[in-house]
Formats: sequence, structure tokens, C-alpha cells
Amino acid sequence: MKTKKQSSISFFDVCLSVKGNHKVLNEDAFKATTDKNLWVIADGMGGYEGGEIASEFAVNYITQSVIEGESLTTAIKQTHQKICELSITNEGKIGMATTVVVAKILNTEFEIAWVGDSRAYLFKNKQLTQLTHDHSLVQELIDQGKISQQQAIIHPQRNLINQALGGAKPLNIGSIKGNLEQGILLLCTDGLSSELNDDKISLILIKSKSLTWKANQLIKSVLALKADDNITVLLIQAKENRTKN
Repeated sequence: MKTKKQSSISFFDVCLSVKGNHKVLNEDAFKATTDKNLWVIADGMGGYEGGEIASEFAVNYITQSVIEGESLTTAIKQTHQKICELSITNEGKIGMATTVVVAKILNTEFEIAWVGDSRAYLFKNKQLTQLTHDHSLVQELIDQGKISQQQAIIHPQRNLINQALGGAKPLNIGSIKGNLEQGILLLCTDGLSSELNDDKISLILIKSKSLTWKANQLIKSVLALKADDNITVLLIQAKENRTKN
């Protein structure tokens, strides 16, 4: 009698977050809930301590909301409303806000949702694809054909975003779905993406090394450039587990 092989999917993740070369605080935050196949990264803003409060609240509130059954977009909307409320109470700081990017995976099918310029990439078949579309001034200028991708890298207002949780503008949530099989998901704040272009990121991810090595190398590559911003990197990879019956 032949034995049947059954397969299940498990996920490996590595997340590293550093304050950068000259920052006093790390206003980035992350939450990796691997047993729920859910990952969140946020990049806070709003002055001393305000960004730190907003980003930490966002990753925790979104995680809890999704675990309780809310969709990614609903969880993000609710978090935005809560941050707006907190910013005018003693629990928060006026003007605090945060970007966010969230990944949820079922089997190998992923859903990504985001606000701001924190990004998600898919590295698959030796090719890096940016999944998210920045909510930023320079991205608008690129979309309008007013500047090139190369010009955006050195634009004096390249760090100006036009969407954030806690921001004054009506919320515009981006979302995308795809398949992770045989690939790696990269979530990151702009501390990484504003310093390393796609080619440099790909050169690291293509190496036959562990996820931990790849994450460390991404961080080290940015720090070597004397970059000032906080840097957060989260790598996720699916692995098929086969058992005999």
C-alpha cells in the first residue's frame, strides 16, 4: 500500500528594527504574529515621542482587530480613527501620525494593505516587484510624468507623504493580493527603500543565505551609507511541510 503525503504551509520570518545612525528615538514599530499569519510595520511621525506612540498603537490595534475578524482595510480605518481621538487626549500627542503596511497570508495567498510610504515587495523567480504604491508627493509627481524615478531619489521633498493614520486628509488605503509560493515578502519602512534601490535589494535577497542573514545585510547596507532615518525590515518566507499518512 502506498503512503499518501499531506502538506501544510508554515512561515519563517525575521524582523529587524534600528534607529539609524543619528536618530535619538526609533519611531518605527512592528508586530509579527506568525501563528496568525499576520505582520504589521508602521513608521511614526509627529515630533518627539508622538510618532513612537502612534506607530506602536497602530501595530497593536491593527493586529488585534484582524485577529478578531476585521478585514485589513476595516482594521486600518478603525486604527486611523482611534489615533485621531488619542491625539487630542492625554493618551497621545497632537499631530501624531503613522504610516502602515500590513500582510496577511492564507496558505500561500497574501493580501497587503497600506497607507503612506512604508512598502511591501515580492522577491520571486529572482525578480523584485514593488507591491505597494507610495502615498507621497514624489510618487504623485512621477505618476503625472513631471519627474523620473531617478529624480525622485534626490528630490528635496522626497520624504513628504500625503496619507497617514491620524492625518487630516480623508484616508486612502491601498491593497493588493498575490501568491507567495517560492518567494519572499519584504515589508519595510522608508528608511530602507529611500536608501537602497531595487537592484541593491535584489543583490542581497538573491543570495543563498538565511532570512536572518538577508535582513541583517539589508540593515548593514543602509547603515554603511550613513543614513539618518529609522530602518525596519521584515522578511517572510513560506515553506511546505510534507508528512506521510
